[in-house]
Amino acid sequence: MEKQPLTIRQQEILEYVATFTRDVGYPPTVREIGSATGLRSPRSVSQHLQALERKGFIHRGRDKSRAIRILDRPDSPGAAQAGHVVPLRMRNGVIAGPSSTGAEPVDAAYFVDRALFEGTGNFLMRIEGDLLIDAHILEGDLIVVSPDRDVHSGDVVVARVGGEVSVKRYEKAGATPVEILGKVVGLIRPGT
Repeated sequence: MEKQPLTIRQQEILEYVATFTRDVGYPPTVREIGSATGLRSPRSVSQHLQALERKGFIHRGRDKSRAIRILDRPDSPGAAQAGHVVPLRMRNGVIAGPSSTGAEPVDAAYFVDRALFEGTGNFLMRIEGDLLIDAHILEGDLIVVSPDRDVHSGDVVVARVGGEVSVKRYEKAGATPVEILGKVVGLIRPGT
C-alpha cells in the first residue's frame, strides 16, 4: 500500500527528527522540534507528529519525551539517489543594519542538499540592504542561519538589539543587551 504524501511541514519535521537523531544520538523533544521549525505551540508539533505516525513514517512511544522512532523516509523532491535534501524554512527578511523587521516564520521552505550546511534547525532569511558588502552579502541574498548561539567576535550573526533585528558582524560589546538569533553559516545567491 502506498503511503500518503507528506506536507512540506511534515517533511521538514521528519527530516529534522532524523537529522537530530543521527547527529545527537537520540530524538528531539516536542519543544526542540517546535523551536527548530518555527512552530510556537507544542500542540501544533504534536498534531504534525500524529499525522506522521498515522501515515507510517514514525512510531511514537508513549510516556517518554524523546520516544520517536523513524520508520520510513520518503525521497524528497529532487533528491539525488545517493543523498537526501532537507527543507530550510524561510523567515522574514532582515536588514543588513538596524531594522524593525522581526524574525517571525513565513510559509515557505526551500529544499537543499543536506550536505551543504551542517547542523539542525537551520533557516533562511532574505537580506534587505547592503551594509555587509565586506562579508560578500548583498541585497536579495538568502542567508542560511544556524540557531547555534555559540558565536565569536567577527562571526556574522542575526541578532535582536533593542527590539530590532539585523544581521551584522558580532563584536562583544558593553551595556546594550543583544539576543543572538543565530549564526550565518551559508549564503544562497538567487539567479547565479
